[in-house]
Amino acid sequence: MTLALLDATVLIAAADSDDVDHEVGLEIVRGIDHGELPTGVVTNEALLETLNYVEERLSHERAVDLLDRFVRGAHFELPYNPKKNYGVGRSLFRDAGGLNFGDCMQTAYMRSRDIEYIYSFDDDFDALDGISRMNSAVNPYR
Repeated sequence: MTLALLDATVLIAAADSDDVDHEVGLEIVRGIDHGELPTGVVTNEALLETLNYVEERLSHERAVDLLDRFVRGAHFELPYNPKKNYGVGRSLFRDAGGLNFGDCMQTAYMRSRDIEYIYSFDDDFDALDGISRMNSAVNPYR
């Protein structure tokens, strides 16, 4: 199975029509939803950040609808980042200045599953070895 992580920056952009990256974010999410892009992995860190943003800035109903869409979507995985990844996440947080703790935990998850690709508008991921950031609806496996 081909996998790529979905960062909250893409999910928020897709949900918020006022976001500068809305069209691209929506294109990425739709491409995953329709099976044209790799299966989208949304860690608990990215899901929490996204739902909090949508609920606070848009509405509770939009946040619930978004959550339901991810749960029902055949091409989305919603894994819980296991405790064993916290050591790696903490180390990254200490050493990789510029990455917030959520991003470090997503990186730890990616490394634990050998996932190379992340859809993100956050260029802080560019500094990490073994991580390839994509900011458009491209399928790196084709």
